[in-house]
Amino acid sequence: MEKKVNQELYKKLKKVNSVLRVEKNKLLEERTALKKWGNDLSRLNELSKAIVGTLDTDKIVITAFTKMQEIVPHDVSSVVLFKQKKLWILSPMKLYDDDTEDIKKLALNTIKKVVDAEDENNYKIEVKCLNDVETETSVFNSLISNRLIFPMEIGDMRIGALHLIRKPDEPFSEHEHKLAAMIVSTLTLALRNSEIHREVQELATIDSLTGLFNNRYFHEILTREFKSTMRYQNPVSLIMIDVDNFKQINDQYGHQAGDTVLREISNRLTRSLREIDVPARYGGDEIAIILPETLIEPAFFVAKRIKTLIEAQPIKFKEININVTASLGIASCPDPKMRSVEDMIAVADKAMYDAKKYGRNRIEVNKDIFIQDNAYLGPLVF
Repeated sequence: MEKKVNQELYKKLKKVNSVLRVEKNKLLEERTALKKWGNDLSRLNELSKAIVGTLDTDKIVITAFTKMQEIVPHDVSSVVLFKQKKLWILSPMKLYDDDTEDIKKLALNTIKKVVDAEDENNYKIEVKCLNDVETETSVFNSLISNRLIFPMEIGDMRIGALHLIRKPDEPFSEHEHKLAAMIVSTLTLALRNSEIHREVQELATIDSLTGLFNNRYFHEILTREFKSTMRYQNPVSLIMIDVDNFKQINDQYGHQAGDTVLREISNRLTRSLREIDVPARYGGDEIAIILPETLIEPAFFVAKRIKTLIEAQPIKFKEININVTASLGIASCPDPKMRSVEDMIAVADKAMYDAKKYGRNRIEVNKDIFIQDNAYLGPLVF
């Protein structure tokens, strides 16, 4: 009898031990999962601090994807910003040329899925490898890969999309999906803040009609360049442009026509300049262009190119073709006669008005330079 009781007790204890082992394993799994969540949340916090600390869009994107690789490992990531028409494709490793082309196609297809992107071909695409380690094999032997696609939204406003790609044999887990969604929320807010900052900066520096820099920014940059000239003798040139007979255009065709003329002239000259050049609306129909690291002779040829672009084709306003010309004046430093920014502007301005006085649609420089038949002949020797 006692033996039978002991056997039953043993069976119960064995069953209890079995249940306890199962529960213990569950607790260990939960503990491991919680520990992993804790580590992931710590990394998410680091990512948030890193991208919230900058307003530079490129830095935000590259920092986010560099740190995201530690949280949700992937082979390639891409992010598209609709308003800026920019598409970044980032890889933690060096890609094969075939991979790069395949990823571009995938990323552009992503755009089509999350927005009505009939102009997807107008996006500027940047491909960046975060290090020089090559993959052992092509990441995309086929385009059938594991992908996560997240729209980047704030309320009803969609600002872009995130795209994560992994090899076909490495699917994303539900846990990774949740982590990626959390990253997208943080990244979306950081990029939106960056966009707001950019818009505020533009309002402070950009002329709303022409898209050129405004007068305040012009003076700020010219002051900086002039100081560099005075200290280090770095050359800088200034071109002042005034549209010929602009009042007549406004009187004959209306102020909307005048606005169209200014916008088109601004577009034409912007396309002909270097990235370091600073075109600005000086006031009314006057445009000023700062040419850093530029002596008088190359400045003259820049002015000649601009003059040709302005007069080359009529500017279309509604059904009217308006023929437009401009008068240009040039000043260049270093020049001992120019001791201030105001002196330099005055010299360029006087040269421009001389161009108008001597017949319009021409280029003039300060009195020490001899220009004849739109050809630069060098300093005038007395």
